[in-house]
Amino acid sequence: MNIYFMRHGETDWNKVRRIQGSTDIPLNQNGIELAEKVSKKIHESGIHFDLIFSSQLIRAKKTAEIMNQYSNAEIIIDSRIKEFLFGQAEGHTYDELRTNPKFGNLKNWFLDPQNYHAELDAESYEDFFSRIEDFLNDQIKPRENQFENILIVCHGGVVRGLMKVMLNWSIQRFAETKIPNCGLNLIELKNGEYTLKFAAKEF
Repeated sequence: MNIYFMRHGETDWNKVRRIQGSTDIPLNQNGIELAEKVSKKIHESGIHFDLIFSSQLIRAKKTAEIMNQYSNAEIIIDSRIKEFLFGQAEGHTYDELRTNPKFGNLKNWFLDPQNYHAELDAESYEDFFSRIEDFLNDQIKPRENQFENILIVCHGGVVRGLMKVMLNWSIQRFAETKIPNCGLNLIELKNGEYTLKFAAKEF
């Protein structure tokens, strides 16, 4: 089974590098157009999605709806693939995260993941990776022999989290991986094993 997964389209907060996390920010016009472009390119390449999963956040749901325009698949909303909860850092820019002493630990999520620990209402790595693994074991692995192509529409942190859990990545590689808006990734699930085919493909 082919597991395609992607980050949502661009939002205004993405554009100014503002941390979103669980904050429910919609796609901007560029994000809508980007998702439409990718959806069309995937359709033209002959890929049809049998089932789509989406985070419940509006930027992911809208992207999933656009990606589904040629497939007409069922879209399943699953809260376990919502973005990492950054707590009090949400709404602040990445520059503020790096320069404000209040966020001295939270910046480790991006820069020094080995030393990150949950504070200021942010999520722990343990809880984050646990819910992603639970999603995979509950929703993806049991469907290995049911479908040919599925799509997961989620968030930058979740895309990295999926790769970490499925491919057993180190926490350092998880933090260093760049995930563009609407960048497409593909992992094959065969005989219960995950194999990376490509990552962060842009159209």
